[in-house]
Amino acid sequence: MTEKSTPQDFIKAFERSILVVATVLALLGFIGIFMPHVVSFTIEIFLGLIMIIGGVFFAYYSYQYHTRSFIGWLKPVILIMVGVLFLMKPGAGIAAFTLLVTFYLLVDAYAGFALSYLRHPAPGWGWFLLNGLLSLTLAVLLMVGWPSTSPVFLGLYISISLLFDGISLFMLGLKLKKAEEELEKGGQ
Repeated sequence: MTEKSTPQDFIKAFERSILVVATVLALLGFIGIFMPHVVSFTIEIFLGLIMIIGGVFFAYYSYQYHTRSFIGWLKPVILIMVGVLFLMKPGAGIAAFTLLVTFYLLVDAYAGFALSYLRHPAPGWGWFLLNGLLSLTLAVLLMVGWPSTSPVFLGLYISISLLFDGISLFMLGLKLKKAEEELEKGGQ
């Protein structure tokens, strides 16, 4: 016989998972602050490998189903070439990736501002505002120093962003925990 889950069970499970994710993000960000070059090169190597693997799978698909189609072979060739270039020329790859991260930080800033606006005046809205302001500041600083500062600042900024994302989620998790405790007190 199975028990029927309640909204409180869902809140408990969500609260636990958000606290775990928040802790992992904050730890990765904290460690990365002290090793920004490692973060930059790790991300770039990972991205290069993903592109090569994706290109190989697309090449297999093209071989199976689009053997004579130029367009069918274009995507796997580009993916493999860019992946190999990322691995062979890490500095250029990091500079290109820095531009993508700058765009991500701009979008993350917008999301932080939007979440802050949606949660205002509920408790915790300020953390999302702080996260948005930090992401916007990081994006502007990345644009100003590009491309010469890319290896250090890319790793540093990603790490700082992860740290504050983790802290924001952790604070939200604590607020959920407090709300859950208040629900339990009210139900007694």
